[in-house]
Amino acid sequence: MDSSVQNARLFKLAILSISLVLTVTTAVSTALPAMIAAFKQYPPTQVEMLTTLPTISLLITVLASSWIAKHIGARHATLIGLVLALLAGLVPVFVTQYPVIFISRLLLGVGVGLFNNLAYSLIMAVYDGEERQTMLGFQSAVGTVGNAAAAFVVGLLVTSGWQMAFNVNWLFVVPLILFGLFAGKIDQLTKVVVVADNTQASVKKKATTNVAVLGYVVLIATFFAFYFGLMLKLAGFLVEQGLGTAATAAAQLSVMSLLGLVPSLLYGKIYKHLRRLTIPTGLIFAGLGLWAIISANTVVMVWIGVSFVGLGLPIFMPAVFGRVAEVQPVGTSNLSSALMLVGINVAVFLSPQILALVTPLTGQTTNKATLLVATLMMFLLAAIQLALVIYKRPTIRHHRGMGL
Repeated sequence: MDSSVQNARLFKLAILSISLVLTVTTAVSTALPAMIAAFKQYPPTQVEMLTTLPTISLLITVLASSWIAKHIGARHATLIGLVLALLAGLVPVFVTQYPVIFISRLLLGVGVGLFNNLAYSLIMAVYDGEERQTMLGFQSAVGTVGNAAAAFVVGLLVTSGWQMAFNVNWLFVVPLILFGLFAGKIDQLTKVVVVADNTQASVKKKATTNVAVLGYVVLIATFFAFYFGLMLKLAGFLVEQGLGTAATAAAQLSVMSLLGLVPSLLYGKIYKHLRRLTIPTGLIFAGLGLWAIISANTVVMVWIGVSFVGLGLPIFMPAVFGRVAEVQPVGTSNLSSALMLVGINVAVFLSPQILALVTPLTGQTTNKATLLVATLMMFLLAAIQLALVIYKRPTIRHHRGMGL
């Protein structure tokens, strides 16, 4: 593999730029109050659906993105997805008809789905070893910057009207330019990996995935189903406990996201020292943060809690994706990434329902009870992962060919 291309800064920047826009689809959620007022003829829940629609269509495209990338190339798939996302995302700026916006939001999800899993799988395919872990850390950092930037831009734009908030989709131009100019050899590099993988896999029938990968899909889906409870319930918890307002929660969640830059940028070094303990470490940080929040009797304690959670997520995420890259069957990096992202999106989509079902088991239905459930789940997942590290011998590579 051409090491000069791998190490080129612009080439790396082009790959990482995809992650800048992965969360743009939900960034306009802060414009919902104005949108609900504008669409008075529709129930509020139907208007709120406009923010979640891209997630639904995204899942469908993500499942097909591996096949699409294989047939037209990762570069073309990414560029087509970025153009479609840009055009569909900007439709609400010029149109006020609900049915048209509904369709545009679905198309936005289709576009993002074409390159969503490639943000991870391209790194897995082109890089390996510690460089892969470092790139995954950078990927998480870029995603954090994109999330914070999108929220900041929407916050500025929405003051001029809800339609203006959709101008945040101009952010798709950034990766469109960078990927278009500097990722010209991506198909050549990934083709080398695929050919090598297919050569190794030719002795067996088509491998789809294995138990190890599915286990990590379940892990990350479970994590997000309960972690997302913090996004849903923090504002209500602060009001419930007399510790702040919705504005306080918004500020805390923004800072939580930005704090993730620290472990993201240092992830390569963190992984080098922790190795298999990286996943449980991220979970423990998240658990301690949530515990601090539900135990808080001052707003300062809540700030400390969200800070711990903010440090935990960017340790946990790249560690899981990196581990999947190690245990997946050869030649299935796109499929593995797609399964992981489907697990995340389904978990986030179902999070309110899951939490509503589980929270009453505590004997209460308060926001604090929901956060308690999320806290206990973080520690439970951490305990399971620690047990696997301690008791499971590292022989997983011998089973990589055992597809389901």
